[in-house]
Amino acid sequence: MIERHIQNVINILKKEHDFYKDLLELSKSKKDIVIEGRVADLDKLVKVEQNMIFDIGQLEKIREQEVGQICSIMGLKRDEATITELSGKLDAKYKNELAKLQKLLSDTLGELKEVNTLNGKLIQQSLEYIDYSVNIITSASSAPSSLYDDITDNRGNSNKKSNSRMFDTKI
Repeated sequence: MIERHIQNVINILKKEHDFYKDLLELSKSKKDIVIEGRVADLDKLVKVEQNMIFDIGQLEKIREQEVGQICSIMGLKRDEATITELSGKLDAKYKNELAKLQKLLSDTLGELKEVNTLNGKLIQQSLEYIDYSVNIITSASSAPSSLYDDITDNRGNSNKKSNSRMFDTKI
């Protein structure tokens, strides 16, 4: 009976690993999209990622239920059950497969974290560049266009032009 639950956990971990590999590939392609400034493509990619993350969450719920069943059968505390602890109490067949999956997941998640950190830095740089560009445009539009813009005519009327701005400046 416990074998069925263990096999379910193994199958779920394999599916999760497949999702994470796909997520990693999406994150790698996101880097190019961010660099090239393709906002519409980035929006589509983020929506695909959100769906994948939702699916991973659903698998995670099922995995936790299966692990809960394994823990109750083996007499373990649920909050202390890790892959390492469980595999130490299982047959070599399951132990080796769980250890292999643990390594694959760990490696994939580590690489995914690195790629996402880089993407975050690229997005931050893009936002800083946009902010800088907006500040340049707003300061250029608020500057007088010539030295004589604020001189009064000989009747005492100001020749000052309306200083309308294209953007509101940061306060």
